[in-house]
Amino acid sequence: MASNVTVQSLLEKISVDHLECSICTNRFRQPKLLDCLHSFCLQCLQELRQSQYPSGTKLTCPLCRRETMLKGSGVADLPNIFAFSALVEEVTMQEKLLEGQGSEIKCQNCDEENQAVSRCMDCDHFLCQECQKAHGRMTLMKSHKIYTLAQLRSGEIVYTSKLRDEVPKCGKHPDQNLNVYCNSCEQVICTTCSVLDHAKHSLTGLPEAVEKCKKKVTEMVQKSERRKTQLSTTMEETCKFRKELDTMFANSKKKLSKKAQQEITKVKQEVAKIQKEEHKLMKEMDRIYKERVTTFEAAQAKNKKEVTQTQHKLEEVKQLMKEASCYEILELQQKLLHNLSELTGKQPQQVPDKLSFMD
Repeated sequence: MASNVTVQSLLEKISVDHLECSICTNRFRQPKLLDCLHSFCLQCLQELRQSQYPSGTKLTCPLCRRETMLKGSGVADLPNIFAFSALVEEVTMQEKLLEGQGSEIKCQNCDEENQAVSRCMDCDHFLCQECQKAHGRMTLMKSHKIYTLAQLRSGEIVYTSKLRDEVPKCGKHPDQNLNVYCNSCEQVICTTCSVLDHAKHSLTGLPEAVEKCKKKVTEMVQKSERRKTQLSTTMEETCKFRKELDTMFANSKKKLSKKAQQEITKVKQEVAKIQKEEHKLMKEMDRIYKERVTTFEAAQAKNKKEVTQTQHKLEEVKQLMKEASCYEILELQQKLLHNLSELTGKQPQQVPDKLSFMD
């Protein structure tokens, strides 16, 4: 039972939509992020580009049809999402531990293919009983953290991918870690780049830059949440007015028929005339009603679509802010803020309440 809880806790970190590529429907392999915040496997995007614009500088998202401009090496230069790769690795590892309660897992430290009984978190290897003992005898490995498969299966110890601790290297200086944020260029750079290429720019340490970025994103998320609430309120009001229109329409038809019948009773010689007038008015009312219903339904459909798109976009932003590293957050700052800005700029489609009145 505890094992199931462990798997569930891992899967709850991210939805299936984020764990799997929508193109190949397999779990992510080298996930890349488009400007619309949708993620796909590197190879899937490369094949997609060949089918869309083999020699072009843009790529159309297969989910939302939004275009992403490609730079440098094309698809390969799109932002990496190491957080997704790490989560795929963690979930895959947990499933592997649970399959047959881990009986098929072999030792990765020797060539004897003995059944593994534990895992060394420092070596990132499964160990058999003999290799585990060898670890304990070697001075350099005595400090390594070794946990049994039972501990990993039960959830007592949760496997964490080393990708989460990976520090990106500078493209210009491969031996340098990215550890400075240039506010002027809005990018993460290394110390050498800060001296050679950004000396006159506004520079900030990563912790401070991440906090500022998180604050900006949080503010935009709040604005987007308020817009979603506004859309939902407008939809509720539109639904209310539509119901009022239906009621007024029904009552008006009843009143009209009643009046017609009264006139027929009073003046029999004018029956034909009155019935003809009734038919004419009914037809006109039907026309007006249908026009207004069309207006209400169009407004509802547009607002519903906006709510859905807003919700999906917010989920993408929240997931990225939750799972992405500080480096990725800063690299994606403009994309995040741009997407959220688009959400806050749209206004809900409203229908005048006077259209619900009919008599």
